[in-house]
Amino acid sequence: MIPAGREQAAAARSSMNGLMLAFAFTLPYHVMRTAAAAGIRIHVLGAGSARGLKTSRCCRAYHETHYAGDPDALLAEIDALVRRYAIDIVFPADDVATRLLSALRDELPVRSMALPDLATFDLLNDKWNFTRFCLANGIRAPQGWLFDSVGDLRAALECDKAALPITVKPTNRSGGVGVFHILERGDLGLIDRLDYVPILVQRHIRGETIGFSMLCDRGKIVAHVVQARDVVPFRIFAEPDLLANVARLVAQTCYTGPANLDAVLCDDDGLSYVVECNPRLWYSINLSMIAGINFIDLALRGGASGTVTTLDRGEIRLSPWQVLRRPWQASRLDWRFLFYNLGDPIAYLLQRGKYYDDSEVAVPAAPPPAGGLAAWPDTASAARVS
Repeated sequence: MIPAGREQAAAARSSMNGLMLAFAFTLPYHVMRTAAAAGIRIHVLGAGSARGLKTSRCCRAYHETHYAGDPDALLAEIDALVRRYAIDIVFPADDVATRLLSALRDELPVRSMALPDLATFDLLNDKWNFTRFCLANGIRAPQGWLFDSVGDLRAALECDKAALPITVKPTNRSGGVGVFHILERGDLGLIDRLDYVPILVQRHIRGETIGFSMLCDRGKIVAHVVQARDVVPFRIFAEPDLLANVARLVAQTCYTGPANLDAVLCDDDGLSYVVECNPRLWYSINLSMIAGINFIDLALRGGASGTVTTLDRGEIRLSPWQVLRRPWQASRLDWRFLFYNLGDPIAYLLQRGKYYDDSEVAVPAAPPPAGGLAAWPDTASAARVS
């Protein structure tokens, strides 16, 4: 159910000034467009490939950060911009920015978007910590191992300790960077392309890859969307088993803020398995907005309306050429997506052409805390190999 008055609420906030912290381009671009649709006038504080955001018509001003690891220096930059431009709210646009603002949220000069605390962010963002926590707490996830070197991984494969099919990935990157599916012996050459350690290996579950996007408030899901991934068109549908599986995770971590999970609907048993969690805003957030839910708008309103906001259907063709070639077959959502892209042509073409490289943007790997949420035991389904 979609809350009434969404457009009026956005219009009422049309004078709100927001400061968006960003260290990448592609994900922050989608976040910025979604925030702009919620009525926010956006200043960007960024570095690296985030400089490309200045090409968007939604970027009121771009400010280069000199942050080099000192959180007090970043806080001083934020404070200066808040005072100079009458900023009303600060929010993050990518992994690195989310972790920084989670750490600084109690010291910010203005309010921030609802965010997880730092310990919870590190638990869920690190793919190894996430895998271990799920398997130890009754949340359905694939079996996993962590290897300290490529040699250790090869040795485990040779003795069938980690039997194919598997998926290998870094513990702290996003956007599919460094992810390889090794399904049969002929795929083993992909191991030569690994340029990171440690190496997370998960049992590859054959099935439909889907995503679960959500906004949470103190352990409860207040808005969510389930969408098909890696396929065209973008498709939204209901999946009760996945909702129940994720709800267990949210309740056990008392999660607050936005997050997106990758999951698989298993061909063998029809059940959902959560593969990884991104405790931040996500790449398809603009598509959720076009389909009917602006998660940033909900987050700015606190996400609390007394009911759970969701969609159980929706489909968007992601190719503008299909819409232009057969306009009589285009749906209302297809046209909305086309005009969305045409409305910001320069930045749209830059992100479509992958002009800015985000592959080196990664949150520093964080060890599990010595207690609290991450104090779980090793199990037969999650083991470190070194």
